[in-house]
Amino acid sequence: MKIITLFLAGCLAGIYGNCFGISAIGMKVHPKDSIKTPKVEIKAHYHIRPSLGLTYSDSNTKGIRTTDLQWLGTVNSDFDYIGSKYQFSSSLFMQYGERKSKGKAPEKLQDAFILSLTPSIPLIKVPSIRLFLETTGETKLGKGTIDNRPSSFLDPLFLYQTLFLGQKHYSYQKNAKTTWDLTYGLGYAFQQTLNKNFQTQNNIAGNNSNFESGFSGIIEFNVNSRISQTLSFVLNAKAVALSRQNLFNDFNSSRRSVLLRSGLFYKKVGMEYNYHAVHDLNLSIDEMVDQSVMLTVSF
Repeated sequence: MKIITLFLAGCLAGIYGNCFGISAIGMKVHPKDSIKTPKVEIKAHYHIRPSLGLTYSDSNTKGIRTTDLQWLGTVNSDFDYIGSKYQFSSSLFMQYGERKSKGKAPEKLQDAFILSLTPSIPLIKVPSIRLFLETTGETKLGKGTIDNRPSSFLDPLFLYQTLFLGQKHYSYQKNAKTTWDLTYGLGYAFQQTLNKNFQTQNNIAGNNSNFESGFSGIIEFNVNSRISQTLSFVLNAKAVALSRQNLFNDFNSSRRSVLLRSGLFYKKVGMEYNYHAVHDLNLSIDEMVDQSVMLTVSF
């Protein structure tokens, strides 16, 4: 996942470099300046993108017939509230899928629930720096296992809250075919793993209330583009690193995650790619990776 994280960061940096000169919210504000905005009416906008992908197979080999049905549902939504100074953003990602083979119990394929709330205020004008406070919760939607240990909704529940300095650049022009936003920064975070029946790798007792803390790094990039009347493109990417203990002595103990969703849609039908990777030694000694490429229907 380190290679993917570095590749993602490089891609975002390149896109960011090409985006200078695009105005924000039709205000004729240079996107380099995420703080200095004129006094205008507050703008709010949102996106919601539910989709469903299905794969069905039926085969008959040596008189033995087998059927297999796979389905994956995702919901990705975001909301932004842009004021002259105060800003607020939120995002929700839900994903759940199963494989059902004839004569066998359903097998869960992918499962994730991630909710983030992030207010921010201007702190420094030159260079344009904002102060962000992000609160994020991450869990599973249904019953399953992590390293053969039973898990369920809110068990375990990973929470973090980070206060970080950074910048937000955006282009939300009225009637524009393409909107985008980029947020990045460095700060300090408090982390907490709540569990009831799930046993963590570090044998944390039920309903653990102990906090872990360390440095944080965040980069997030979103694009929504209507290429034509019938063709559209969406990209949502976020990478988060949260250190534990001593970052420089034990980098492997830090929690790292990458969430990527990209899709090209013709009207309501499209090809969609989802990637979710988490490195968290409290939950698993191995990196947990879910990814899929599916033909989906968007609602």
